[in-house]
Amino acid sequence: MSNSAAALKAEFSPSFALHDMEMSSEFSRLILDAMNCVNQDENIAINLIRKASTLLRPVYAGPAGETKGRPSGGLAPWQINRVKEFIERHLAEPIMLDDLARIAKLSTSYFSTAFKASFGTSPHSYILEQRVEHAKHRMINTEAPLSEIALDCGLADQAHLSRLFRRATGSTPSAWRRFRRSAGVHATAA
Repeated sequence: MSNSAAALKAEFSPSFALHDMEMSSEFSRLILDAMNCVNQDENIAINLIRKASTLLRPVYAGPAGETKGRPSGGLAPWQINRVKEFIERHLAEPIMLDDLARIAKLSTSYFSTAFKASFGTSPHSYILEQRVEHAKHRMINTEAPLSEIALDCGLADQAHLSRLFRRATGSTPSAWRRFRRSAGVHATAA
């Protein structure tokens, strides 16, 4: 085994749990083949590395010590928590993808892919969903005008809130608020 192959094997071995010796030797073969052909055909090398990565089974402990596999390519639980907290705290401000990636300690492009694997939606769509949810909460719990709620949700104006809200709920914010209030009045009167 060449020095570079031995170094590569030593680098990967402690980080990942391979399930049996057969998978381990297949993983090593794929990585060595990728290293040997990287200069001739980069696409083949990338495909070999992808095949090798499917043999890896990262495992983490969930609640109550329960062990399960994390979705491939997703964010780690600590990254998910940090990103959610950041978004929640900064809804009233512009939230940049670069800032979210920095919080997760990932490159911007990798973060976008990992975010989608973990959340099932893009970072932009998730942020818009959170802004609509925050607007709903404010409309139910305050008498604030929709223009103020829009700004509090990090949106440009009431029209922006109306467009997003209608897209998400099928109703305008004012109609949704009226319906919730009338449903609440009838529920308390009963």
